[in-house]
Amino acid sequence: MAQSARGIETHTILGPFFKISPVNKESMQTFFSAPRTMDRGSIGLSQDSMRQVLALHQSDLFTITNAFVRASRDTRSRILDWFAYILNVNHKRRAMRVDPNEVSSDGFMLNVTRVLDKLCEPFMDNSFSKMDRINVDYFRQNPKLDIKDETKLNADQAKSDAFYANTLPGSPHFISEVFFLALAAHHYGLEGCVSKVKTLERDIKIYERHLASMEAERPKIGNVGVSGFMLLDLASRFN
Repeated sequence: MAQSARGIETHTILGPFFKISPVNKESMQTFFSAPRTMDRGSIGLSQDSMRQVLALHQSDLFTITNAFVRASRDTRSRILDWFAYILNVNHKRRAMRVDPNEVSSDGFMLNVTRVLDKLCEPFMDNSFSKMDRINVDYFRQNPKLDIKDETKLNADQAKSDAFYANTLPGSPHFISEVFFLALAAHHYGLEGCVSKVKTLERDIKIYERHLASMEAERPKIGNVGVSGFMLLDLASRFN
């Protein structure tokens, strides 16, 4: 296993394959080379192309992952360990202030979310007829997923510790593991991306407001001249 959330994308067997995504910064610059000057039609075409590329790649990732799942019980357990490791070291993706160097990339996490969703499809039918196969006591049966340090809504830390200390015999089966891993992937992966987009939208509005204010001040600075500007700067510092 890698020793960091970023290291997973480079130092594990499947990491480099899951890292590939049109959502990454380098690919975004290819699909949207001039976002402020592109018309709506061109933006729509780029978005459609991006969705198609992403869907094809995620389909290939699922094919690879499913081959590991079906190969043997040992490889199935190891692939679940890998997904659980990804989610357990990416809790900070839902923090208020996220350092991108301490978490996995958005493209990587979106791929993980989609593949886990695909693994859930056989037992997540439209009628929910197989929901009873999901063990509601998953977190008390030595689960691969660790959420003990997450924020609690209806319990304090003492009650939480008491709950997890009351373990049940046995280990979660494959369906329960995949279901809860997929649930966590949506929380840390997809919802983490949505939260990041909202933050970017807010920051862009703030920057645009500051830019408009600076542009409005430009004529005043131009009339003052360089020497006058230096005097104003010194005066403002003393004040």
